[in-house]
Amino acid sequence: MADENDSNEAKTVIDCEPTIDISAARTLFEHLGNALSSNHDVEINAGEVTRVDAAILQVFTAFMLESKSSELTVTWQAVSDVFYTSAELLGLVKELNLPERQ
Repeated sequence: MADENDSNEAKTVIDCEPTIDISAARTLFEHLGNALSSNHDVEINAGEVTRVDAAILQVFTAFMLESKSSELTVTWQAVSDVFYTSAELLGLVKELNLPERQ
């Protein structure tokens, strides 16, 4: 998981690794927590994800709920088919505010 701040646009970018499983949950949680505390809009790139665990989707779901209450805008730059399908199987597409499939 990598994150970078773009001070010109005041947003935080979260780039997901191809495999994000339970072992990455803590790191993801920390990155998303930092994004919330920065009070900048967030852009998530999950376009290269080839494997994602339910625990990761739960972390993202909790983040989306918290970002709403903090009035932060969260957008998805890209979402892989694997990520989307996993979210769909768990009924989390709406909660994650994923864009419609192309």
